[in-house]
Amino acid sequence: MARAPRTTHQVAVIGAGIAGMAAATEAARCGLKTALFDDGLLGGLITNVGAVHGHPGAGATTGADLVNTMLGEALEAGVDYQPGAVNELISQDSHWSLPGNGATALRVILATGAELRTLGVPGEEQLSGRGVSQCAFCDGGLYKGKDVAVVGGGDGAFQEALHLAELCASVTMILRGRRPRARPTFVRQAADLGNMHFRWNTDVREIIGNGGVDAVRLKEQDGDEETLSIAAIFPFIGLAPRTGLAPMEASRDDAGGLIVDTGMQTAQLGLYAVGAARAGHGGQVAHAVADAKSAAQAAWRSI
Repeated sequence: MARAPRTTHQVAVIGAGIAGMAAATEAARCGLKTALFDDGLLGGLITNVGAVHGHPGAGATTGADLVNTMLGEALEAGVDYQPGAVNELISQDSHWSLPGNGATALRVILATGAELRTLGVPGEEQLSGRGVSQCAFCDGGLYKGKDVAVVGGGDGAFQEALHLAELCASVTMILRGRRPRARPTFVRQAADLGNMHFRWNTDVREIIGNGGVDAVRLKEQDGDEETLSIAAIFPFIGLAPRTGLAPMEASRDDAGGLIVDTGMQTAQLGLYAVGAARAGHGGQVAHAVADAKSAAQAAWRSI
């Protein structure tokens, strides 16, 4: 049987989160034949965010709204949007091959984002989806009027906690350090709520439950262990870059992010990385969009 003909693009963007959609739109506006592969998750993690801050545009207030707006802009610019995961990326002389997607490209922009880190404690995996959740906006309603906990001290953790505080009887924030890393605005909002409680310098040692979360075992760094009764726990302890598609020749930092130059190109010629997939990403929506534009313009200049 003859193989289906491959579709050749000048630029293939892998990952359809904020950085990926912005990169594809910019490349298309530069006049490049551009394909956008959503890698199995249109929008990425931001889709579940209730309030988006720092986007350079206007009009979208939630993660889902922003995703819909940016996809519309990409399609209007002429981007060839192709849903579905990309499982393999191969460098072949002057171009790149995506064998499972029947496509080749002269340049590839990796915008595969990151995945939420897990606590790695007993009970977490067994109770995932049964009281252990990493999406308060998805699952918070299941615990209305109950006591819950959020683990983490960054923007994401505080945003999720603020949402849960509107639904739940109490929200206990568990932080490993002495002070939060979140923006002062989020911290002040949380501190002003009567049903928000804080446990500083505290680690989660175990999630306890049979068929659902009943409690967590905590350990203060300079104190004793204790058990906190809750109905659900929401860990938001940071992100791990998703860079498995990139060849080993593309250098990474200690966290696994791809090291890039000022034009977002990796050590592998013709391969760019943007957003949370690259080392040193600033973490904000505006940073992802800036990365995307830099990569698309660098790719355009190189073709």
